Amino acid sequence: MAVKVDTPPVIDGIMDDEVWNLAPKSSPFVQDDPVHGVPMTERTEFRVLYDDKALYLGFWCFDSEPNKILARTMSRDDWPDADDFLIISIDPFLDRRNGYMFAVNPNGSRFDAIINNNAYAGSSWDTIWDCRGKVTNKGWFCEFKLPFDSIAFAPNNTTWGFNVERTIRRKNEEGKWHSEGRHLSTSAMANAGEIRGLKGLGKVSKWDVTPYAVGKYQHDNLSGDGNTLGEFGGDISYRLAPNMNATLSVNTDFAETEVDTRQLNFTRFSLMYPEKRDFFLRDSGIFSFGPLQSRSSSSGMPSTPFFSRTIGLTKQGMPVPIDLATKITGRVGDYNIGMIGAMLDDQDDLGSQNAFVTRISRNVLEQSSVGMISTLGDPNSNMDAYMIGTDFNYRTTKFLTDKTLRASVYSMANYDDTTDWSYAHGTGLSYPNEFIDARLSYYQIDDEFKPKLGYTRRTNIRKYSSGISVRPRTETISWLRKYHISYYNSLYTTMDNQMESQKHSLYIPYLDFESGFDFSFEIEREFDRPDRDFTVSGGGKVPAGEYWWTDYNFDIDLPDAGLFNGGFGYVFGDWYHGEKDTIYARVGYDPFKWLNTSVRYSHSGFELPDTEFDAQVSSLNLRFNFTPDMGWSHLVQHDNISDSVGYSTRFFWEFQPGKKAYVVFRQNYGDEDDGSSLRDLYVRNSELSIKAQTTFRF
Repeated sequence: MAVKVDTPPVIDGIMDDEVWNLAPKSSPFVQDDPVHGVPMTERTEFRVLYDDKALYLGFWCFDSEPNKILARTMSRDDWPDADDFLIISIDPFLDRRNGYMFAVNPNGSRFDAIINNNAYAGSSWDTIWDCRGKVTNKGWFCEFKLPFDSIAFAPNNTTWGFNVERTIRRKNEEGKWHSEGRHLSTSAMANAGEIRGLKGLGKVSKWDVTPYAVGKYQHDNLSGDGNTLGEFGGDISYRLAPNMNATLSVNTDFAETEVDTRQLNFTRFSLMYPEKRDFFLRDSGIFSFGPLQSRSSSSGMPSTPFFSRTIGLTKQGMPVPIDLATKITGRVGDYNIGMIGAMLDDQDDLGSQNAFVTRISRNVLEQSSVGMISTLGDPNSNMDAYMIGTDFNYRTTKFLTDKTLRASVYSMANYDDTTDWSYAHGTGLSYPNEFIDARLSYYQIDDEFKPKLGYTRRTNIRKYSSGISVRPRTETISWLRKYHISYYNSLYTTMDNQMESQKHSLYIPYLDFESGFDFSFEIEREFDRPDRDFTVSGGGKVPAGEYWWTDYNFDIDLPDAGLFNGGFGYVFGDWYHGEKDTIYARVGYDPFKWLNTSVRYSHSGFELPDTEFDAQVSSLNLRFNFTPDMGWSHLVQHDNISDSVGYSTRFFWEFQPGKKAYVVFRQNYGDEDDGSSLRDLYVRNSELSIKAQTTFRF
């Protein structure tokens, strides 16, 4: 039960405000892991308050061994899975589908995300809220303030969907306030609890105005040319309805956007780099199309009808200024609506271009939806191009009484001046549950299906895939929590039903130890029939032909609770007409909450009949966390294929809620030798950006 107060608590994590005693404490939490349905080993309580401006949550995470509480990061928007932490999920419309997710740790670090149709929809959403945590000799405690201006809600709705999950990292223990099954995540709002008593909520602000100013200096060290730029712009957002916003962005700027992670390509298909620009990431879940992918799934949509990275970036990844962008996103009744329009500046000999996207879906049944998507325009040409698609996604958590079942059907049609009409269709069925996780899918893509505002990796194919994972619990074996025996396959044929490639993966086994270590051994059997020669990163050439090969993968994941976290592995075996072995590592070291470090390294060695070569990619990431609202990150990346080293540093300070400052410096270094050494580096280019922005609400 939520209690309305006149004087809110001070958000400091100390929990000494008398006002908290006005609210009843929550019922006890129960375990999901390691033993489902029993009380958690440490007591957890929360209370809910509100006033005309905000919702206030207080959490008491008692601990019998407070000196063992793990709190090793303060980074904003980093998932705190190496720490003790809480996950809070809120469904303000009580539609049992959508909502917001927040995660906090004992240091008061903040993570926020959108929940779309009972699934985590990525951490792209950022809003204004406050949180402070504190560790004492009784445990750790947290106070949380969420302004009503920062979320969408139904003003007359006195009951919200609500759930909380606690992780005690040193024990690898997880538990929820309201649990209907350990296979259901905290984002499953259809299976969440409720908070009641939210009466007489005050009016919220209609307008959000976020102006920015940015100054940049760019220098080409090879030519000696320098360039100084200064720009102003911003976003204006108006709340059309309780859950519907319209946004106008002028001189859309991405100075603070993180650099891409370097990738090496050992296939005959293109790589996909993720979107990192905030304007396109906000509310991106509205534009999702086709089957929802879980975070543990390695498969994705074979062709994405809308990939926002096509707007404002050339095919080579170079930025194209966006003069004006508009966005309408939200939900009205049972309808989910998303629209984007963008006006791009001239580039080279191409004049200004426009791009438009519309996505509308309707909620049907208890947890399902049916919808359509359309795109119009080609940012990289003057040709006419448009795409239209439709999808149906079915979801229930009541199959066989308490199991989850998902199904999907989708179809797309694309037109442009050079190829006329082309099509893509697909369907899938999945049973993602605790003991058995199984899936089936099929899709086909025409030879010329390449939406200009989307991404398609392979064309002229039919794909058949399936998989099953059996995951027994071993509660009678003290050192082993569970194990998996899994098999997955995918078969690709041409549209003429000629086999093009296939892959079979067998995990025997995957072991999840009670200590937090994970171990897996995978055998992969692959077939590929390239119809033309192709070259991979490093210069190796694979002739056209038919190839079968087998490789073996050992992988070890370190405990999240350890001083070092991450993992490492080794892959070896045949590869097309030769041999390939890969060693990789991803190791994090967090000695203090003020310093987080991570190193990634991968080395692949190739032995082909006519050549031998190796390919390496590595990165070092350092983050200094002065407070949960101020951080300074450093990223160094190197690969021996491009003969270059990239350095990026980013200082971030949110000195007041909604008021932010950034300083970003980037340099690219070349290597005078063959790229096998970091000696003789020279600076190729540099860029310094200083940006400030603030948010006004009224």
